[in-house]
Amino acid sequence: MAMADQKSLIIKLAHIYYHTGSWDKAIAEYQKIIALDPNDFNVHVTLGELYLKKGDLERAFQEFEASAAGYLKEKNVKKAAGAFREMANLIQKMIEPQDVDKAIDMYKEILGKLPESAETMTNLRDLYLRHNQTDEAIAYTLQLGDLYNRQDYVDKAENEYIKATTINPGHAGAKEKLDKLRSELNSTTQPGTGA
Repeated sequence: MAMADQKSLIIKLAHIYYHTGSWDKAIAEYQKIIALDPNDFNVHVTLGELYLKKGDLERAFQEFEASAAGYLKEKNVKKAAGAFREMANLIQKMIEPQDVDKAIDMYKEILGKLPESAETMTNLRDLYLRHNQTDEAIAYTLQLGDLYNRQDYVDKAENEYIKATTINPGHAGAKEKLDKLRSELNSTTQPGTGA
């Protein structure tokens, strides 16, 4: 039997186990697929989801990390971002409650690999806020605002700039970014401006 046929049969069986809630059997089948094709990063994501369902957060994290690294190698930033989002959520659940410094390092490691991971920036900002480190919180809030602005999510950008001015009403940079965004918005929505 050709490898593709064998893989196809295993995938069908794994899907059946997955959808009937037989997590352990599904995991065993998906691991067979990884043995046949270590570069099937979608399978790593599925394994991560299965480990999450079982409550095995560490194994889930490892699978999402493997898929994120693989997707980055393939230059598939969108899929890598999804895996990093899962990792950021797991860091928040697993690491933050026990070791804030380790969580910060792990978030920064993700940002080193994918600087535009909005979820990671959000988690870092929230962590700094919870620990009253307002300068760091504002820095990540403004980075998020800038990211959203570059992506043309103007409402989200505005919300981040507003958050930054709420955290520290006297923060000149935050107020400046908010004013600039709002004046750009007004100039594009005013009739008769030629825009």
